[in-house]
Amino acid sequence: SIWLYIGLVAIGGLIGLAIHLRKKEAMGAKPAAAPKPADSLRLTFNEKPEAPAERPVEKRSKASVVLERRAAAAAPAQADKGKGIESLPVATFTRLQRTNAYIQLPESTDAALLDAIDQTNEESVEDAAVRTQALKLLSTSKTSTAISAISQIALYDLSSKLRADAVGILGDMDHDSVFETVVTACADPTREVRAAAARALFKLSFDRGHAWARIVESGDVSRMRHAARCAIEGGLVERSLERLVHPDRKAAYEAFALTALLIHSGETEPIYKTIGTHKDENLKLALLHVLQTIRKDKTFDELSELLVKHNLSPDVAAKANEVRSSLQMAPASA
Repeated sequence: SIWLYIGLVAIGGLIGLAIHLRKKEAMGAKPAAAPKPADSLRLTFNEKPEAPAERPVEKRSKASVVLERRAAAAAPAQADKGKGIESLPVATFTRLQRTNAYIQLPESTDAALLDAIDQTNEESVEDAAVRTQALKLLSTSKTSTAISAISQIALYDLSSKLRADAVGILGDMDHDSVFETVVTACADPTREVRAAAARALFKLSFDRGHAWARIVESGDVSRMRHAARCAIEGGLVERSLERLVHPDRKAAYEAFALTALLIHSGETEPIYKTIGTHKDENLKLALLHVLQTIRKDKTFDELSELLVKHNLSPDVAAKANEVRSSLQMAPASA
């Protein structure tokens, strides 16, 4: 009947609707995440942190920058100031080291060389151009004969230009035998020759500390006094004394040897002037150490006068009195 047909259709529709709803529910459900294997590759993303905000650059003047750099450079020196000289090389110097004889240069009897030497004599050759040419020939011969002739020109020729050229050649020769001539030229009355001597002294590669000590070892008071006075007049002493407190052992020993030469020659005025007026207390203590090492009878009286004339710091005054006491306890050297 028609009602039976309608009922069957209704039942079929309900069944279809139920199936449709189940499928829809199954499709909407999220599947469970499958476990990852232990050795699987893991990708991560790190977010880049934000850069901190830059501080505004402070504008500084060039003068302030220079002052800061100078202060930084002086910091080590200020840190060591007042510590005494115990940690410096000069404190270990108790005597002049014995020097070794240097290798003597050969003499020459070459006719051309001897003729050039004759042409350097002003009494026989007044033309400076001829003497200049002769000097050039002498400069090609590194012999004791040539060096002796060049030294005569460096010290006595009337032409300051020739003297300066001769000193420069001696510096190029770079042999121990030229040392005293170059030192003497440092006290030349003309600026041109003094400048050439300063450059020549800088070129010399042999040990200048031993060169000063050799003059002391000679025992020749006139020779020692001449070298000491030339070193004073040429400004070598003023520059060298401050190197007594140099951390480099070779530089400090050179200053020690020159100071010993001043003491042995009796030319001690620069030493006591430095002790009395210099600002560096370590340098004053170093000089007193050398005076204690190189014992001389007159040192006691000179130190006594120094203590009266100058208001020394307690440490320097104590060291000066220590040196005086040591001179009384032990005889001074000859």
